[in-house]
Amino acid sequence: MPQIVIFLGSFLLFLIQPMLGRTLLPMFGGSAAVWGVCLAAYQTLLLAGYFYAHRMADSGIRRNLKIHAWLLVFASFWVFAVAAARPFLNTFFGHSAWPWLESLGCVLFLAGIPYVLLSAGSTLVQAASGGSRNVYRLYAFSNAGSLSGLLIYPFVFERSLDLTLQWCIFGTLCLVYAIAMLRSSPCPETSPTSTETDTGTGTGNPVLWLVLPGVFSFLLNAVVSHLFLDVTPLPFVWNLMLSAFLAAYIAGFSRIGGWCPRLWALLGMASIVAAVSAARLWGHGSFYPNAYAAVAVLFFVGTMLTGWLYQSRPATERLTRFYLYTAIGGAAGGLSASFIAPLVFTRVTEFPLALIVCAALCATRLFPVRHHARTRKLLPGVTAAAAACLLLLLVRHSSNARQLYRSRNFYGSLGVTQTREVVDGTPAPVSYLWYGQTTHGLQVRTPALRAKPFGYYMRFAAGVGILSHPKYRDGRPMNVGVVGLGAGMLLPYGRANDLYRFFEINPHVIRVAQDPRYFTYMADAACKIDLVPGDARKSLEKETAASDPLYDLLVIDAYSGDAVPYHLITKEAFELYLSRLAPDGILAVHISNWHIDLAPVCKAVAESLNLCLYGVRTLGDTRLMSGTIWTFFSRQGIAYVREAPDLSTPIDWKEVRAYPVPTDDKGSLLGLLR
Repeated sequence: MPQIVIFLGSFLLFLIQPMLGRTLLPMFGGSAAVWGVCLAAYQTLLLAGYFYAHRMADSGIRRNLKIHAWLLVFASFWVFAVAAARPFLNTFFGHSAWPWLESLGCVLFLAGIPYVLLSAGSTLVQAASGGSRNVYRLYAFSNAGSLSGLLIYPFVFERSLDLTLQWCIFGTLCLVYAIAMLRSSPCPETSPTSTETDTGTGTGNPVLWLVLPGVFSFLLNAVVSHLFLDVTPLPFVWNLMLSAFLAAYIAGFSRIGGWCPRLWALLGMASIVAAVSAARLWGHGSFYPNAYAAVAVLFFVGTMLTGWLYQSRPATERLTRFYLYTAIGGAAGGLSASFIAPLVFTRVTEFPLALIVCAALCATRLFPVRHHARTRKLLPGVTAAAAACLLLLLVRHSSNARQLYRSRNFYGSLGVTQTREVVDGTPAPVSYLWYGQTTHGLQVRTPALRAKPFGYYMRFAAGVGILSHPKYRDGRPMNVGVVGLGAGMLLPYGRANDLYRFFEINPHVIRVAQDPRYFTYMADAACKIDLVPGDARKSLEKETAASDPLYDLLVIDAYSGDAVPYHLITKEAFELYLSRLAPDGILAVHISNWHIDLAPVCKAVAESLNLCLYGVRTLGDTRLMSGTIWTFFSRQGIAYVREAPDLSTPIDWKEVRAYPVPTDDKGSLLGLLR
C-alpha cells in the first residue's frame, strides 16, 4: 500500500506542473519565461514540503500522517475553488510591471498549498516505513509516479479536457489520495513485510546533498531556457525535459546508477559534446538536434549526478534531513537559473555555464583524485579542455556581424546586429533585429533603400493585405492595427492620413524600434503611429469594451520565431480579431514557422467562422528576401493584388489537412509539429 500512495502522490505532484503552466501562459502573453518561473517556484515549494515533512517526522510520524491526510482534504477543496475561479483569473493577473514576480506569486497562490502537501507525502510515507523496507528505493518509485503524471498530461489531459475540468479532476484525485493516505497510515505494531532493507551508508556528505541536486536543477532550467528561446513553449516539450530529469533520478536511485559510475560519466561527457555541436546549429532544423542532445544530457549527466548522490545517502534516521538538503540545493539551482541568470546575462549564458560545470563533474568522476598520482595530473587538463570546448558556445557563429545592442528580459533575448551586404549590386550596411535565432526585422541603411521593406514584409508578402484593400487602392485613409512591432517594417506602406497602431508586449522591442541608431522606420514614417504596450489580446479586448474605431486591416505578426503564443491562435482570439475589423476589413496573419505548421489552424478557423481565406507562399533564399507564408481572412471576397507572381504562389487550401480549431480551454499545437 505505501508504494501505491507514494506513486499516486508523485503522479499528482507532476500532473499539476504542466497544467498550471498551461493556465498561466495566457495571463503573461504566452512568454516562455513562464515555464522557467514555474520550475523555480516548484523547486522552492518542494523545499517547503521537505522542510514540513522533516518537522512532521521529528514530532511523531505515524500520528502526523493522519493530520497530513486531513490537510490534503483541505487542499483538494482549494483546488476546486481555483477551478471555479479559473475563467476570471486573466482579469486580475498579468498586468504588473514586474511579470517575473507576479507569475511567481500566481504559482504560489494557485498551487502553493496542494504542492507543498503533495511534495511532503512521499517523504512522510518513507519515514513511516522506517527500516522495514528499502526506503531509498521507494524514492525511485516516487519518481516513476512523477514521470507518469508528466507523460499523461500532453497526450490525454491537454488534448481531451478543457482546463476547468482538468482542475476539477485534479482536485478529485487529491481527495482520493488523502483518503488512501488515511487508510494506509501504519500502526506502531505493524511488523516488517519485506526483508529487503536499505539503511544507508551512515557516512553521507551534506555538501554533496546540496551541490549535486543544485547543479542538476540549474542544468534543467538552463536547458529549458535554451530550447524555448526559439520554439513555442509547448507543455509536451517541457514535459519531455522533465521526464528525462525524472528518469535520471529513477536510474540514479537504483542499481542502474550505481553500476559503473565511470561509464555514466563518460556517457555524460559524450552527451555534452553532442549538446555543444547542436547548439552551434542555426536556423531551420536546429531544434530537433538540440532537443535530442538536451534529453541525452539530462539523462546521462543526471544519472551520473543522482547516482553519486545516492552513494552519499545517510542512515535512515537522517532520511528527512537528506531530502531537505537535496531540496535546498535544488531550489538554489532553480532560482539561480530562472531569476538571477536573466538579470546578469543578456543571453542564455546559463546554458553553456551549466555544461561547463557538468563537464568538470564528469571529469571528476572519470578521474577520481583519490586514485593514482598520474590520474590526479590528468584531471586539470581534461577539465580545462572541456571548458575550452564549451566556451565556444558563447561565440556560436563566426560572421562579420557587429553587435549593436543586446538585452534580455521576461519575454526573451533581443539583439541588433549590423553587417555589410551586397544590395542591388552595391555593398550596404544592413541592420537586423534578432529574437533568439529569428529575424524580427531588418533595414538597409542607405538613403535610397532604408524606406523599402524587405524580408517577410515585401510587397508580394505582407504587402498583399495592404495593397489589396479597397481603401488603399482608392487613396482613402486606412486604420491599421499590427500585433507585433518588430523593427516597424510595415511603416513604409503608411501614408499621410493613415493610422498605424502597434501592439507590443516587450518594452525592449519598443525601445529598439524607436531608436534611430538601430532602425529609422518610425522616424521616417509618413503616417500617424500609436504604440500600445502590453499583451495584444488584452489590449484589443479593452478597445472592444470602449467601442474604439474598427480597423481596416489587422495584422497578426506574433507567430514567427516558432514561439507561438497559444492564446493568440485560438478560436476565441480570432473571434476577437474579427470583432475589431470593419465589415470590409482584412485580417492578415503571418504563419511562417520552422517547426509548427499553422496552415491547418487557419483553414479550420476560416471554415468554423465562415470566412473567405487566401494565402501566399513566397520564395526567397536570402535574409533580405526571405521565404514566408501569409494568410488573409475577410468576410467577403477580395481581389488580391499579386505582384511578382514568379516569387509567390497562392496556397491550395484543398491540400491542407484538417485540424480541430484550438480553443482557450481545450486544444494543443502538438499535432502541428512538422
